[in-house]
Amino acid sequence: MASLTQVLGGPVLPAPPLPGLAAALGASQTLILLVADGLGEAQLQRHLPGGILARQHLCSLESVFPSTTASAVGTLLTGLPPVSHGLTGWHVWAEEAGETVGELLSILPLSRRGGPPPTPAERETWARRILAAPELPAPLDLSTRLDAQVTHIAPQDIIHSPFNRSLSQGARRLGYRRLEELFLQLRQALANPIPGRPHFIYAYWPDYDSLAHHHGPDSPRASAALKAFEAGLASFLGAGLNGATLLLTADHGFITAPPERLIRLNELPELHGLLRRPLSGERRAAYVHLLPGRTEEFVQRARERLGHALWVCSSPALLEAGWFGQGPRHPHLLSRIGDITLILKEDWSLKDSLPGEREITLTGMHGGISPAERQVPLCLFS
Repeated sequence: MASLTQVLGGPVLPAPPLPGLAAALGASQTLILLVADGLGEAQLQRHLPGGILARQHLCSLESVFPSTTASAVGTLLTGLPPVSHGLTGWHVWAEEAGETVGELLSILPLSRRGGPPPTPAERETWARRILAAPELPAPLDLSTRLDAQVTHIAPQDIIHSPFNRSLSQGARRLGYRRLEELFLQLRQALANPIPGRPHFIYAYWPDYDSLAHHHGPDSPRASAALKAFEAGLASFLGAGLNGATLLLTADHGFITAPPERLIRLNELPELHGLLRRPLSGERRAAYVHLLPGRTEEFVQRARERLGHALWVCSSPALLEAGWFGQGPRHPHLLSRIGDITLILKEDWSLKDSLPGEREITLTGMHGGISPAERQVPLCLFS
């Protein structure tokens, strides 16, 4: 994102530009960033060998920590690392969400974890409080900070959600319902530039991620979706880019998570009883908020009981070591990552349950630190 904003004449971002990328982009006035949710390097090599993406592969990138959509798409939409945008996983403890106490939220749909469905007014309030970050030196939304025309393209059911509206306030938004409509909207965006202004088009495709979660990243249905996506992209490129340059990348990759390697923290009362509030973050990187004075006890018990399956890490120590990136610190970051971060090894995963919470079985997973989850491709078409 630092390289893209450099080419577009935008703000200087905390991370340095990727060496050589600005030169590779040339003098193109229109840049397209196409994000294929979940298409990690491992998935590209396994399911699309020899295709156009493999042939136009520029380099590998390492996703943010945790390697999950909320954190990585947060970086793509803001140009900031998680330390600054504060989106620390699917479930976020947001102390600023309530009037007197915080809320444990699924941050992308802006819904409560284990609570009643929010009203539209509540979702708007949460978006305003959580995604505005007035304490930071600039707005989170990168599209308002670019000196360029900006177009966002995403599925119709999320393009106008409070989350997306908050992080694309300076953009024109176009929705689509089917894969072929994604490329039709890309073609429409290319056909309507503002003369004399750079044009940045951000497009997001989530289908593989959804299928990989529910059926497995190597399942026939997930693999077929990737092949259909690449075929649609090839057809789109075959009609020409009208002088634009297209970059394709992903937010994260995937692993297969066997159900017998899922740890249910509720079944370990000697650990679960020390929690001050339910787990947040991800099943592969979970944040633990502990009762006062119980951190040392939890660390010792967790290492003894679960050391074969996870690492027990101090959340503030991970923050100081730069795991969440370098840059201005989000004012609520420390409260969001809690006292301890549990980072899962190999193909283990971890969850807890709340009364009345719907059980969701996930076959594919991400959020951890394995190469399969963190390594993503960067492909260039010009």
